[in-house]
Amino acid sequence: MKKLSVGTMAAIGMAIASPASAAQFGFTFDTNQRLFGGAVTGSGVFTTSDTAMTIAGRTAFAITSITGMVNGNAIAAPTGSYGNYFTTGPAFLDGSGVIFNDTSGGRIDFFFQDSVSRYRVNTFSPGSSSFVSASSARVAAPVPEITTWAMMLAGFGIVGASLRRRTRRMVPAV
Repeated sequence: MKKLSVGTMAAIGMAIASPASAAQFGFTFDTNQRLFGGAVTGSGVFTTSDTAMTIAGRTAFAITSITGMVNGNAIAAPTGSYGNYFTTGPAFLDGSGVIFNDTSGGRIDFFFQDSVSRYRVNTFSPGSSSFVSASSARVAAPVPEITTWAMMLAGFGIVGASLRRRTRRMVPAV
């Protein structure tokens, strides 16, 4: 019975200790048609929740943070609750898109304009609006560091040793 409880506790501990894996998607965009103002270029990474939902018939994940650069300025995000989604299908952003700031204090709106089936970026301070070519791809998960592997192996060793340990009982000779 003791073996079972130690093994169960070890499994529960490992499940609690392992973090939920949020997905990351790299993105890029570049002006291909100016509507007004200057051209805009940007790239970065969306981090999404690991909980899928269906929105407008597409699989979607809530965007939890954004990192990267727009026109040479770092993205200063998250700016709060996005309420926006990274989606599967022909467009990776829904019509409401994402709104974030850069380190110069400018606001950027990045969205898919359904009426013309194109991505669009609006910037404020300085003001510009452009249709952009945009792409996105899933970012590969990083390989764990050697210390992470060492701690994991040590943990397995400790759990294994505790499961193998047996208390010896003295049996009287008859």
